Amino acid sequence: MDLKHDGQLGLAIAIKTAQIQRTTLRSITEDHVRACLLGYTWFDHKPKTLNEAVNDILNLNVNEVIAYLSNQAMILGGQIDMEDLDELVEKELS
Repeated sequence: MDLKHDGQLGLAIAIKTAQIQRTTLRSITEDHVRACLLGYTWFDHKPKTLNEAVNDILNLNVNEVIAYLSNQAMILGGQIDMEDLDELVEKELS
């Protein structure tokens, strides 16, 4: 099963994203949900059927998405050069 490009999975991800935005956190995007699924939920265990994949998507909760994104931010933050970080902060503040 193609987990990145399947249209039915895209629809389920869009629905889950809309649910999270409506009930919890407006700033979550489909890309955030997709990244969490691929990097966390399905990292060690890729679903074998469309039904299994959709169940994983619909059972995903906002805490898992936030935890995954926070972890990725810490990893990327540890890799960035301090000068690049200063430039990024200055850009964001201006």
